[in-house]
Amino acid sequence: MNIEPINKSKQHILESAMSVFAIKGFEDASMREIAAEAGLTTGAIYHHYKNKDDLFYDAVKEAAYFVHKLSEKNEESKLKSNDEILAEISSRVMERMSKEIEQRLLILLAAYAISKGGRIKEKYKQDYTEIIQKVAEMYFYAFGIENIDYQRSLAAILVAALDGIAIQYSLGVLKLDDQKFKDTFITFFAESIPVFLRSHSK
Repeated sequence: MNIEPINKSKQHILESAMSVFAIKGFEDASMREIAAEAGLTTGAIYHHYKNKDDLFYDAVKEAAYFVHKLSEKNEESKLKSNDEILAEISSRVMERMSKEIEQRLLILLAAYAISKGGRIKEKYKQDYTEIIQKVAEMYFYAFGIENIDYQRSLAAILVAALDGIAIQYSLGVLKLDDQKFKDTFITFFAESIPVFLRSHSK
């Protein structure tokens, strides 16, 4: 997954696409409507994306994935403290949990990638693997987890939990404005991981 910031032109297209997909859904949204929303020609859209599949994929990924914003170093390229890294993970997780439309579209993307198969599914699988790897790396810095299996397992659990929450938000089981739940979720991971590591460090 490319974790570098995207250019402003492409960002504008993705934001416009998200607006259209949120209203029309994937099937009914057209490249023409997305271009109109962005104030561009369809040719300008096709310069960046060869089809609606790729545009939908990138729009949802950019809006809902949070790991490309994570960094173990500050603006001066110095390694952040454990507390700073944990605070950043918590902030990004909270940000993702607060995006209503993106939560729903993320679930649609997963279902679409799995049902579509082929290149889209492989792309989704690769990105998902890289997301877990990035979270695992951040866990290493935040919690000092040296066991690679634990790094990956705990990262996979966090990502899986976030996706499960997205399903519950989409169904209305959880309410997006329930701040107490969000705080509990973040606190649970921040406090339970050190306990787990103390019990399984030997």
